[in-house]
Amino acid sequence: MDKRMLSLVRVAAWLLVAAIVAVTLVPIGLRPVVTANPGIERAAAYALAGLLLTLGYPRRWPWILLGVVLLAGGLEAGQTLTGTRHGRFNDFLVKAAAALFGCLIGLAVASWVDRRSQAHTSGLG
Repeated sequence: MDKRMLSLVRVAAWLLVAAIVAVTLVPIGLRPVVTANPGIERAAAYALAGLLLTLGYPRRWPWILLGVVLLAGGLEAGQTLTGTRHGRFNDFLVKAAAALFGCLIGLAVASWVDRRSQAHTSGLG
């Protein structure tokens, strides 16, 4: 992945993380609703975060996975400090599993991009 694309992926990843934090901790009445199923929204957000962060920092994927899982747990715990939200262990499990899935997809994509780039630079592609 070229440097400009890598920078774009990293910016998108961190903007998504900031959005996840904001949406998770705002009062329930301010939480945007995209689908009728919040579980799908949770899973999609954390899978995409895991994917983008892993693509942005492919050599640091174990730390990325740990960080996203800790973020999910911390935000679920943080919801108990708000008056209108409540953290649930099941929500944490959905988020952690989705983050793992996103990281695994990110690793596969990063590996494919790296192999393709190597083949291209060696004249095979």
